[in-house]
Amino acid sequence: MWFIIDPKSKKPSVTLTAFVTGFAVCVAKLLSSGITIGSLKMDKFSGADFAAAVAALGAIYVLRRHKSQKDK
Repeated sequence: MWFIIDPKSKKPSVTLTAFVTGFAVCVAKLLSSGITIGSLKMDKFSGADFAAAVAALGAIYVLRRHKSQKDK
């Protein structure tokens, strides 16, 4: 499995990879919101839903960074 390299520690970062992947999924969901392709209709995904999802992802990443700084 591949992980994105943390720019500061130069080590593979699971939380950075999860944040970037989650952000990409949220953007894709926002862009495809309400689109109908054949019999497949995408559910509505508002800006508030996007903000809540990105805020949750960001909180996990920031809290991980805070914990690692505290442990040093």
